[in-house]
Amino acid sequence: MSILAEFTVPADEFVLADTLTAAPGMRIEIKRVVGGEASVTPYFWAADGDFGRFEDALRDDEMVREVLTLEEHDDPDEGLQREERFYRVTWATDVPNVIAAVSAARATVLEAVSGDTGRWELRVLFPADEALSEFYDYCLEHGFDVEPTRVYRPENPEERAEYDVTADQQEALEAAYHAGYFAVPRERTLTDVAADLDLSRNALSARLRRGHRNLLANTLIHEE
Repeated sequence: MSILAEFTVPADEFVLADTLTAAPGMRIEIKRVVGGEASVTPYFWAADGDFGRFEDALRDDEMVREVLTLEEHDDPDEGLQREERFYRVTWATDVPNVIAAVSAARATVLEAVSGDTGRWELRVLFPADEALSEFYDYCLEHGFDVEPTRVYRPENPEERAEYDVTADQQEALEAAYHAGYFAVPRERTLTDVAADLDLSRNALSARLRRGHRNLLANTLIHEE
């Protein structure tokens, strides 16, 4: 039976450590990781930083085999231009790191967010308890500083709402809808809705994107 684990890990034990140092302030949200024998391929959003320095550092990273920008756009809000870009990166796994441990355990990264504290916040789905144990054994063997914050079954009805949308995501989506954030023209800004919910603008933006993704994945999108 599958199991979800949430934990934090230092940036230098995960991915993009040197790149994030070169572009301080850049916020990364990994949305998917595809594992392979010699490499892993994370797909992620980047925002709130210097993209020139970020991409230069990314291509200079000796672990990076390929960088592809899949999407880029601006998010105007109250006169500000918030640029976001969506990347696919092929990452070598010949050096032990946490993402290699995830791949070795045949687990799936559901979410990974870079924080201001120099640590990543991860939510990972493991196919069974044994895979989770294998992951932690790998981390212990290599001395990784993995700090578990939560472990639970995804079938728990208190953790999942309809369409795989969490309670926090549902609250954000409903608040934005009723505030007129999705109206055309937009009636209230993301900053307005975030203030209503006592959240930062970035936190609300992340919840809305995750909620949208889960809704689409469980309604309109039918992957093989």
